Amino acid sequence: MSKYEFSLRQEVLLEKGASVLGDLFRFKRQHGITDQTDPISVLYGLVWSAKQDILISETETELEQIEGQFNLANRFIAKMEGGLNG
Repeated sequence: MSKYEFSLRQEVLLEKGASVLGDLFRFKRQHGITDQTDPISVLYGLVWSAKQDILISETETELEQIEGQFNLANRFIAKMEGGLNG
C-alpha cells in the first residue's frame, strides 16, 4: 500500500469514526444517558480513543483493528436500538 493509499484509508476511517461517535452521541441524548459508567458512555470513550489512534497508526494491521472496533460499535448500536424499539 502506497503512502497515499494509507493516508486515504486513514481519512476514510476518521470519517467512519466520526459517524459512529455521532450515532453514539445521539443515542446517549435520546435516552438521557449521563453516567460515565453506562455501557454506551464506555463505548463512546473506546471509539473516541480508537479514532485518535488512526493518526498515529503506522501499519495496515493497526488500521484494520481500528475499523474492526468501529464495526463492532456499529453492531452494538444497532442491537441496542433494535432491542429498545422492538
